[in-house]
Amino acid sequence: MRRVLGSLAFAAVLSVLSACTAESGAEPDPVPGTTRAPVPEPSATTAAPGHEELAPGWDESPDGPTPTPDVELDDAALTALLRTRATAAGPDHCTADQVAVTLEGFDQAAGHRYSRLVVRNSGHEPCVVEGVPGVGARGAWGTTFVNEIGPGASGAPADPVRLAPGEQATSDLEWTGDLAGAESEHVSLLVLQLARGQVPVALPARLAGDAADAPPLDIGPLTTVRLTPFRR
Repeated sequence: MRRVLGSLAFAAVLSVLSACTAESGAEPDPVPGTTRAPVPEPSATTAAPGHEELAPGWDESPDGPTPTPDVELDDAALTALLRTRATAAGPDHCTADQVAVTLEGFDQAAGHRYSRLVVRNSGHEPCVVEGVPGVGARGAWGTTFVNEIGPGASGAPADPVRLAPGEQATSDLEWTGDLAGAESEHVSLLVLQLARGQVPVALPARLAGDAADAPPLDIGPLTTVRLTPFRR
């Protein structure tokens, strides 16, 4: 009789513990031999202007220490600059070490600026670019820009573009709105994520062929930036 009562008491305790766990919302431990799914990265492929993200005095030249040079930023720092994420992903997509990226061409009209992001396969194997790349920007004072990011005006489909070694694809770049003035912080570095989950490509924010001391592009911390899908 004692053995029966002991078993009933033990079962009651287990029932109470199970109910508490369910009410607390705690996740159960994974089943042996399995793993939990990784936490997905942010899914934004567009971004509103981030006025509230800027620190006080963001529009004044800093008096503090010189920021880390763009060329010394590590993978984590480059990824942290991303304002949006790439729209596509896949194992055969081009990675940062497979491509050379340049800004080519320039035009302007009524407060709008235009250029092209050119991605060349500089590797030895074919790879794919697709959709709209993720993008971010850093200023000459070391500020992480909080630009509004949106789609460019293009009827190009977001189809995969397969690049053999030496071939290239382009994405049209437009910037407008709150352009950087003479006393403002100008962009010094762009980062482009070619596929979701990748470390972005670091691209000095100047036109191909320009000298290092050429006037900077007038992209500021709150400038609106628009990109089109890659096309051949």
